[in-house]
Amino acid sequence: MSVSPAARVKARLAARQRVVMMNPDHPSPSLVEFIARLGVDAVMIDTEQGSPDVETVENMARAARAAGLCALVRIFTPDPWVIERVLFRGVHGLVVPRVDTAAEARRVVADVRYCFPDSFAEKLVVMQIETAGAVAELDDFLAIEEIDAFFVGPVDLAKSFGHGGDFRVPTVMAVLDRTISRIAAAGRSAGMLVTAADVGAWQAKGATLLYNHLNEYALLGAEAFGSAASR
Repeated sequence: MSVSPAARVKARLAARQRVVMMNPDHPSPSLVEFIARLGVDAVMIDTEQGSPDVETVENMARAARAAGLCALVRIFTPDPWVIERVLFRGVHGLVVPRVDTAAEARRVVADVRYCFPDSFAEKLVVMQIETAGAVAELDDFLAIEEIDAFFVGPVDLAKSFGHGGDFRVPTVMAVLDRTISRIAAAGRSAGMLVTAADVGAWQAKGATLLYNHLNEYALLGAEAFGSAASR
């Protein structure tokens, strides 16, 4: 019996094995099909900062399922009606931003369970840790067993700590390092936005859910092609 894309990703996250999650950056089912050929584990359809509407989410999720790729959606708010509307579009799970407290995170888990009481265990819940409040309650977040991974949002975290979006200032980098280390030390999967330049460093610090963008891949490919063509 073949293992479903969601079950495969859940198992890898639980075992703290590498999972690559890519944002397609464009509201396109055909791009999702193409991404499945790039060796990534999951596609993150972004409705928080991206433009996909609910019908596009459904079509992108359908393309992911057809290609054997795990389809997650980053919702724009963790309101119950949004969770319900998105989950019923055939996606495998959610990436949940804008959560400040562990109580809010537990409510999200309950809302997912409400939508799928009989198949809740097959759904993925990736919780973003992106505010000073969430960092302060991190131990309580980590105690929620139903959360599959904790994705640290560096830009929003920097803003929450009063540094705009500049997460490379030493004080914010120290918070990021400690947060990733605490998640990993608890035996949970830690996620991080990575680039080709820093992916090894974040893996060394304990990140196993590696998040990147198709646009970044395209730029790397364009640079490599430009370099080869200039010889």
